[in-house]
Amino acid sequence: MANYSAGEHTKDLLIESAGELAAKHGFSNVSIRAVADRAGQNIGCIHYHFKSKEKLFEAVIRAASLVFRGLPYEKALVPFEAHLDRPEVQSRAIRAIVKKQISLTFDPEMPWWHSRVIYQVVHARDRLMELLYDEIVAPNIEYIKGFFKRIKPEIDDDQAFLYAMLIKSPVIFHADNAKSILGFIKKTHYDKKYLKQMEDLIVLQTQLGLGLPTDN
Repeated sequence: MANYSAGEHTKDLLIESAGELAAKHGFSNVSIRAVADRAGQNIGCIHYHFKSKEKLFEAVIRAASLVFRGLPYEKALVPFEAHLDRPEVQSRAIRAIVKKQISLTFDPEMPWWHSRVIYQVVHARDRLMELLYDEIVAPNIEYIKGFFKRIKPEIDDDQAFLYAMLIKSPVIFHADNAKSILGFIKKTHYDKKYLKQMEDLIVLQTQLGLGLPTDN
């Protein structure tokens, strides 16, 4: 058990080191040597635990996207399922989805590099993007599209996707461009007030777009 625990600790350390380096420099600019040096390990240790750099990077993406697995939006909507045919309940359900998106993305308990590497990969067209898309992006977007079709059955797939992006895009933009935005608004981090204002604006424009009562 002691050896297993030590091995798991080493794996976590390597994943964290690779994630931090990728967040700063991009996956394509991170070498096995740099990861090993940052983690205080030798290169052989990386090959022992992950077999290759590609498998290590896949582990980084899976660690960074852990909170988005298991359809977290579905869990957020459980309290509203029984009455989702009512407009006022639909409005509150939209807020629950937006709140969940923001809290997952900007969770203060989450390592700083998680959201950064996720949104780096979104811009790429490689195996890491395929992995992220298949395991995380596609299932969650499909779920949110289904939610909007329940609210507005007459909309088509494209419209449902646009509504999903109406919720997700501002949050993604803030995560992907955090350094520049924080510098512009003269903050060191997105504080609770700023995130609540973001939530309120996204919720309001989505409710208005769907012709639902607003709860602001």
